[in-house]
Order: sequence, then C-alpha cells, then structure tokens
Amino acid sequence: MNIQPSRLTQCTCPTCGSFIGEAATLEAVREAITAPVKRTIFDALSRRPGKPVMRDSILSAVYGNRRDGGPERADHILQVQVCQLRRQIEPFGWTIENGRGGAGQHAQWRLIPAQAGA
Repeated sequence: MNIQPSRLTQCTCPTCGSFIGEAATLEAVREAITAPVKRTIFDALSRRPGKPVMRDSILSAVYGNRRDGGPERADHILQVQVCQLRRQIEPFGWTIENGRGGAGQHAQWRLIPAQAGA
C-alpha cells in the first residue's frame, strides 16, 4: 500500500474496539472514486464501517430517485458494481465483505479494513 502516512488511519473493531489494521482515510478513498454509482455505494457503506448494510438500502440509495425504480436487473448490476468497487478500494487498504444475511433481499455488505478480512 503506497499511501502517505498522513493519509492513514488506524482501524478498530466496531464491536470490541481492538486494533484490526491500518488503511487510508475514508476521505482519501472517496476522492479516488469517480463513478457516481460506485461513490453512492461507498458512501452508504462508509457511514458505519464494519457494520452490515442491507442490499435494499443500497439499492434505494442508487435507484431511489428514479421513477421506474431502476433497471430490471438492478440486483445483478449492484453485485457487479460492488465487485468493481471492492477491486478499486483494496489498494487503499479497504475491502467489502459479504455479510451473513444471505442472498436476495437479505444480502448485505460491510466495509472493513483489508487486514481484518485476511
């Protein structure tokens, strides 16, 4: 990870508070995301790093302003966007992990430092 030390933050577990690794600041990562949909997904996940975010709330954030509710295959498109976003943020020391909620309506993701997911 080639990030300036001043742009690093120490991350702790949201549950127990123990140290889980270093990663770039969320602001630094957000600046690197230029695609609007990916930035919306990142914003939804970064509000509470480490905590799961339900698929429905991310779909609402991405497609909630559209009168048609979004494309017919919105679930698939969202999964692809999350996968692409994961690859984009991993060099910054962050990753997106699938939550324990399952698939479909119960799917969820969480933003965590990559060291914690290793």
